[in-house]
Amino acid sequence: MNQQSLSTKDVLYLKDVLEWNMLAAKKAHYAAAQCTNPQLKAQLETCCTMHRNHYEKTTAFLAGQSQQTQPGQIQ
Repeated sequence: MNQQSLSTKDVLYLKDVLEWNMLAAKKAHYAAAQCTNPQLKAQLETCCTMHRNHYEKTTAFLAGQSQQTQPGQIQ
């Protein structure tokens, strides 16, 4: 199977995705903490968990890519 390295532009985009997911998770968690409606609070915590999972999966993907490539290919 061919290994494909990510371009610098791809890596920068994925880093942005990480930041967006972390911010969304923090905002959902904050909103859930302020919420008094139990159903809405549960939905907000579910949203927080989803964004945290996306963050973790993207991080794992980037870590796997950096281990598969030669130094200097991902900047």
